[in-house]
Amino acid sequence: MASDKTPHFSYLEELNMTKRMSRVLALAVGALLTVGLVGCGNSSSQSKSEPVKITYWHRMTGSWNKAQQKTIDDFNKSQSKYKVVATSQGSYDALQQKLMAAAKSKTLPVMAQAPTTNIGDYVKNDFLIPWDSQMLHGSDKLSAAQLSDVYPSFLKAGEYKGKYYGLPYSESTQVLFYNETLMKKYNLTMPKTWDDIEKMGPALKKDGLATLAMDQSYDVQLEGMAMQAGHKLITADGKANLNAPTTLAAVDKILSLRKAGYIKTAGTDYYFTVPFSQQKAVFGIGSSSSIGSVEAPKGMKWGTATVPSFANDSVAEPLNGNDNVLFKGASKAQQQGAWAFQKFLLKKQNAAYWAKKSGYVPITKSATQSATYQNYLKANPTFKAAVDASDTAFASTVFAGYGDYRNDLMDTVDSTLTKGTAGKTAFDALQKKTEAILKENKN
Repeated sequence: MASDKTPHFSYLEELNMTKRMSRVLALAVGALLTVGLVGCGNSSSQSKSEPVKITYWHRMTGSWNKAQQKTIDDFNKSQSKYKVVATSQGSYDALQQKLMAAAKSKTLPVMAQAPTTNIGDYVKNDFLIPWDSQMLHGSDKLSAAQLSDVYPSFLKAGEYKGKYYGLPYSESTQVLFYNETLMKKYNLTMPKTWDDIEKMGPALKKDGLATLAMDQSYDVQLEGMAMQAGHKLITADGKANLNAPTTLAAVDKILSLRKAGYIKTAGTDYYFTVPFSQQKAVFGIGSSSSIGSVEAPKGMKWGTATVPSFANDSVAEPLNGNDNVLFKGASKAQQQGAWAFQKFLLKKQNAAYWAKKSGYVPITKSATQSATYQNYLKANPTFKAAVDASDTAFASTVFAGYGDYRNDLMDTVDSTLTKGTAGKTAFDALQKKTEAILKENKN
């Protein structure tokens, strides 16, 4: 784990969180549907002399919680109209479970952190208020310059059915980790494509080395490779491409390189950073939030670079992280206060501070370009590739039923890795399951 000075969230923690939350969400939404429309219980009955209370639920702990609370305290001190009261639920799982329980009892907070892929199911169950009326309209809206300052891919991530239900807060991008020491030893150049990875394989294998280390699951890499080949696994108009020729080509590439011994999936180690740090692989692919997880032994020089392209010289890679969402039941005053806080988070100095302290990438261009963050990059150059990827990153498609789809996707990937199921067989079955999910949740 990283020290308090440079906190981080591991990539697989994000992935495991998403899988577990998907299962929790799928079960909880089903239960909520049996009791009807779910509302919130944010009370607006407080003295006019008191600041409006903005309840904010999150999963941050330790150093992340401390850094986040400083920003919250700064906001509360900056004005007297609103007071953000944050509550850590301790983990992604606990946060999701608390939100579902609160939805059932009509005691949801004003706002909370959530993966953007939860938005479709939240909206289907009438949990959320879009940010549009505050962000795009009214006297306190973002100016055109402020709106364009937010990285477009981050802003797009929280958009659903033409409205912004999630606004960026904690974002991580995909990067290639490289062992400079081993690269020099074997006279290797930086791989630009997956074919380059394959070509390096035979020579490295002779010495017992894998070319590339990956986490326990390859689902995120697959999503990036599919996008590079020309389409998302699930398109914005609800078309599934799980067994499209380009998707199957990506699956076959991963599985064939793994079978040849050129790719090492982490297995019971869970994290790609384990074999990478142990110098069992020259390269690794993962989230920028894993940068703090690399425990390099003495004498090992390493860095980060752009992820290799699978097709069309594209470097598009999926985002991870979470947005801030606004729940129904919040009073007008609470909605305005939530927006004031979110707008505060977008300020250059605050976005730069959070990125520096959390290990996530800055959510605005001005924060990236700030002296604070540029000095941080000089001292921590491994984060530069992560920031550079912000311009080409993309978000997974948001849709109702995503939780069920995600569970099936993870099970499918696992079957190809642990049971030897052929890629086409596994993903043909996933295509049928996904089409059924999309049809069932189509409005």
